[in-house]
Amino acid sequence: MTTPQVRLKVRVRGRHPWFYRKMIEKPERPLPAGSAVSVVDRDGKPIGTGFHNPRTELALRMFAGGPVDDVAAHFVQTLRSALLLREDILRLPEVTNGYRVLHAEADGCPGFILDRLGNAFVAQVSTLGMFLQLEPLGEALLAQNRDAKLVLLQDGEAQKREGMERMPPPMPVQVEVQEHGIRYEVTAGGGHKTGFFADQRDNRQLVRTLARGRSVLDLCCNSGGFAANAAAGGARSVLAADLDEAMVSQARANLKRNKLRAQVDHGDAFEILRALRGGEHDLMILDPPKWIANKDQIDAGLPRYRDLNRLAFEKLARGGILVTCSCSGALSEESFLWTLRDAAAMAGRDARVLSIRGAGPDHPVALECPETRYLKVMVLQVR
Repeated sequence: MTTPQVRLKVRVRGRHPWFYRKMIEKPERPLPAGSAVSVVDRDGKPIGTGFHNPRTELALRMFAGGPVDDVAAHFVQTLRSALLLREDILRLPEVTNGYRVLHAEADGCPGFILDRLGNAFVAQVSTLGMFLQLEPLGEALLAQNRDAKLVLLQDGEAQKREGMERMPPPMPVQVEVQEHGIRYEVTAGGGHKTGFFADQRDNRQLVRTLARGRSVLDLCCNSGGFAANAAAGGARSVLAADLDEAMVSQARANLKRNKLRAQVDHGDAFEILRALRGGEHDLMILDPPKWIANKDQIDAGLPRYRDLNRLAFEKLARGGILVTCSCSGALSEESFLWTLRDAAAMAGRDARVLSIRGAGPDHPVALECPETRYLKVMVLQVR
């Protein structure tokens, strides 16, 4: 079948994969939502192939720079290429069995992520076009991994916005994820995100190297990854805390599973920092949840990041190290740095940036789509 064509109202010079509804000419014939379409700009220049969904404001998402004759075969090949990068080039299976396989637009799969967690593959889909490709992708995964469990997660808001069929809630799968010699009990498809924060793998390893002989405070600890690595790295003491009681229980279980010592408390990060007299800890990790989900939440979210980091600067021992994170994609690296500058100034502390980090290479960033970089990790020393 000939791929239907969509014409843009704008002249295209770059390669960013997103086009909004106001930028698209109305097709002569109505197209089914989620259709794969060939795209030309207003001058008739071919742009490539994308998914068209007139139901949404972001109505066109490109996934190929040229024509695509067989969409299902295209995405099966995309999956193969993604696995080649993770398994043969990055050689991630040598250090972990928990990593991202497909990272949305950075792997040419708009609005779709896929994580491998042990023997489970957990997908999150937020676009109708990719939802329609689930069957061939699932078949390709099972052909290579016969005993694998497939788990599909749907965001309710995206499901309504895109017009996706509502799928029944998944049955979470209990798996064990191993990473740099530490074993984690993980509920694939349960808890936060896909069930495990594979994006922080390299940063957990960094904390292990920094922790020797230090007193460590890990706030918003989730399942205890940073705390476990600090203990494994020879920390003098480790205190971890989370506001989610289920995560506190899981963190304790993970530490016990690995015969590592750390105290895990249930509590609010702000209250814990306020209660400190100051100077007790010389390594702090702040990994709060996504406080800024979109640009409309920036004004409300920035003060929370600023105040949490201000308290950390105030309470951190002189010469101590702060590893502070933001997983809010709508918050730019520049804005996060300015927020940290404000926080340090309010605390009356001088600090220097030792490194600026992000997610591991299994979460690549597309040069043409900077939105694929969401995790920001700043490593600072208080002077």
